[in-house]
Amino acid sequence: MKIREIVARIRGIRLSSRLSLLVAAVAGAILVFGAQYAMRFFHKAPSGNQPLAVVDGKPISLGMFQAEMRRQGGESAFLSPQQRRTLLDEMIRVEVLASNAAKAGYADDPEVHRAISQLLADRYAHDTIDEPLASLQVTEGEIQDYYRGHPEEFTTPEAAHAAVIFVALPPNVSDDQRAALQQRAEKAHDLATAKPGAPNFSDLAGQYSDDGDTKTRGGDIGWVSEGEENPRWEKAVMTAVFDLDNPGQVSPVTSTPTGFYVVKLLEDHPAALHPLPEVHNTIKQHLIREARQKQAASLYAAALAKVPVTINEAGLAAMEAAEKAVVDVPHAPSQKQKGAAG
Repeated sequence: MKIREIVARIRGIRLSSRLSLLVAAVAGAILVFGAQYAMRFFHKAPSGNQPLAVVDGKPISLGMFQAEMRRQGGESAFLSPQQRRTLLDEMIRVEVLASNAAKAGYADDPEVHRAISQLLADRYAHDTIDEPLASLQVTEGEIQDYYRGHPEEFTTPEAAHAAVIFVALPPNVSDDQRAALQQRAEKAHDLATAKPGAPNFSDLAGQYSDDGDTKTRGGDIGWVSEGEENPRWEKAVMTAVFDLDNPGQVSPVTSTPTGFYVVKLLEDHPAALHPLPEVHNTIKQHLIREARQKQAASLYAAALAKVPVTINEAGLAAMEAAEKAVVDVPHAPSQKQKGAAG
C-alpha cells in the first residue's frame, strides 16, 4: 500500500471519530433538555388547593398553609422543613379541637356564635369599609374653608387674672342682716375705688372678705377664661370679671345667692386666633375623620340594604317591663326583722 493511501485512511478515521463525538454531544443535549421539559410537564408547581392534610374530611390546603405562614411573619420565618412541619401540626391541632367542639355542640353556644359573628363582621368591615377609606384625603381648599368657617374653634379665649372681696350671706338670713352685709360690701367697694389714696385691694380683702381660700392671698383668684364654666366661682362673678375692660378697674358690688362680691381686674390676655399653620394638621385630621365617618355610614347603609332585619320591639319592651317589676317589688321582711318588729 502506498504511503498516500495510508495517510488518507488515517485522516478518515480521525474525521469519523470527531463526527461521532459531535453527534453524541448533540444527542446528549437533546436528552437533557427533553428530560427537563418532561420534568416541568409532569411535576408542575403544587396548586394552592392541594391538601397538605385532611382533618375529619376537611382539607388543610397549601393555600391555607401559606396564608398562615404570612400571618405569622411570612415564609422567611419558616425556612426549615421542621419549622413548616411544626406549623402544620399546630394547624392540625386547631382543626382537631374545633371538630370535636362542633360535635359537642359548641357552635350553638351564644358566646361562640357571638365571637364568630364578630370575627366575620370585623373582616368584612375591614375589606369593604376600612380599606376603601384608608386612602381618603382632603384638599388644602377644604382645610382653609373649615378654618375660615370655624374661627371659634381655633381662638384662645380671653383670660383674666382677678381678685375678689366676698361678703357671705348666712343661711336663713333676715332682711336686716342682708342689708347690713350689703352695706359692708359697699363700704369695701368705696374704699377700693376711693380717689386719691385708695387702700390696697389686697389689704381690703384681708379685712372684709369671708372667702378663706383667697383672703390670705389678697383676694387673688388666679387666671380664669371667658366662656368657660368655673366650678369655683358663680356665673355672676365670672361675668363681673370679664365686664371689666382695664387692669386696675374695680366692679360694682355683685349680688349672688351666696353673698356679695367686689371684683378687681389685675391683668388680662385678649382672645387670640391661632394662625392656620399651627392648626393645619388638626383640621386635616378632623376633616378626614369626619369624611370617613360619613363614608362608613354610607357603606354600612349599603350593606344593611342587602340583609333583612326585623326588631321585636314588643318583646324588648316586655323584657324591660319585667326587669323593672322585679326591681320595684318590695322585699319581704326577714325573720330577724320580724322578730325585731315584734
